[in-house]
Amino acid sequence: MGGTGGHLVYDADCGFCTRSAHWLDEAPVAWHTLDLDAVQVTQAEADANAGYLEGGKITHLGADAIGAALRAKRGGGRLLGILLATPGIREIAHLVYPRIAANRHRMPGGTAACKIEPPKESR
Repeated sequence: MGGTGGHLVYDADCGFCTRSAHWLDEAPVAWHTLDLDAVQVTQAEADANAGYLEGGKITHLGADAIGAALRAKRGGGRLLGILLATPGIREIAHLVYPRIAANRHRMPGGTAACKIEPPKESR
């Protein structure tokens, strides 16, 4: 992997997430292998987002995590990651990412295990 030494963190129960994570990072890390308190992430954040792990903590979530993983690659992937961090495009990515994450069970490789259940409201 390139420059930063970080790794993409993903939902290993989701086929779409697993395939995507392994394309984006040579050695991605599954959320279930991490102590969420230690990496400073809530369970709800982990359930709804990819993460980027650097220096023992999650430094980016969602679209920003994807961008960080891309910037760590070489060649065209790195350029795409830089583009995703560009003002304007970053805001669009922040609008698109949650929709993709919410529908990941419908993506290629996705299964029912990929579906994110909405949080239950407490009464």
